[in-house]
Amino acid sequence: MGCGFSNIIVINLNRNNSFYYTGEYVNGTVQLNIMDGKLEANEIYIKLIGEIGYTTTRTVSDGRGNTHTQTQYHHVPFYFSKFTLAQPEVEQQQQQQQQLVYNEGQYSWPFQILLTEHLPPTINRPQSYPHVRYYLQVVIDKVWYKSNTRETRYLSVFPHVNLLQNPQCLISTTFGNKNRKDIILKGILNKLGMIPGESIIGTLEIENPRKVLIKCINVILLQNYQIGANSRKFKIFETTLPEIINLKNEQIRETFSIIIPPIVLPPSYNFHGGLQAVANVHIHYLIKFAVIVEGIFADFDIDIPIILGTEPNANPYPDQQQIFHSVTAAEVPNHGQTEFKDNDPPPDYESAVRNM
Repeated sequence: MGCGFSNIIVINLNRNNSFYYTGEYVNGTVQLNIMDGKLEANEIYIKLIGEIGYTTTRTVSDGRGNTHTQTQYHHVPFYFSKFTLAQPEVEQQQQQQQQLVYNEGQYSWPFQILLTEHLPPTINRPQSYPHVRYYLQVVIDKVWYKSNTRETRYLSVFPHVNLLQNPQCLISTTFGNKNRKDIILKGILNKLGMIPGESIIGTLEIENPRKVLIKCINVILLQNYQIGANSRKFKIFETTLPEIINLKNEQIRETFSIIIPPIVLPPSYNFHGGLQAVANVHIHYLIKFAVIVEGIFADFDIDIPIILGTEPNANPYPDQQQIFHSVTAAEVPNHGQTEFKDNDPPPDYESAVRNM
């Protein structure tokens, strides 16, 4: 809800949550409540904006030989669509009545804005850096000597990533590695394309000719993304294979099935585009097998890139609507533990968007 002097603006969506796929229409109504006096405006409109936000640092000198590091916040829009809610009619324009005039009362306008295809997914919370964010913003364009009134509502947007359109994602793959103690790990994954709620299914074969103690094998799902000049890595989940704990067997063969948590996860995606400047977004996932072995520098691991999609199922996430209903656009979660952190906290929202 926004409040500009005696005006209250509310953006209502025609669904219970703020989640959309690309290719969908964002439908809703804008309500304006004029509590006192009257409102004069040149135009009232709503716009849908997609943008990336990231940080850079620079060293600043105070001129006396002292320096400090300053964090700069960047916003690069890559999508813009405008829907006019109210403007002077042709007859008013011909009579040189260029302004809209509204007295006390309640007013409402419907709107419909298309989300085009080939847009990057929402990543991170809107006020966190780096991020990919989408938002609706109502603007009451007032006369030149009065500040405009704005009201903003965030959305979560995912592109369709249909694994059936990439057959290479659906075939099995082999992998392997060895350590300095001659432990050889070989494995097979049933496929490289998955969706949240599905199982990671595969087989591991271990050759351990020196009968070294294998303490455990951890399986980790990692999310990596690059937004503008910032890169981050998050641990989505980690589990230990229960049948391979403290073993010295020369030969080990284990079949495993691990469920990817049925949570909201942005799909794998590469985006390179923008309006006035280039916005780069790259998000991908890795399955890491971390083998913990007795001895110094004996541990080793294997990283396997996978593609996380949104389909082929018509309802790709189990209880998907319930999940999205409970997650607002301003609360797209970060999962797990970050391995790369900003040294400086992000600014408050007002200072971050002041020059947008």
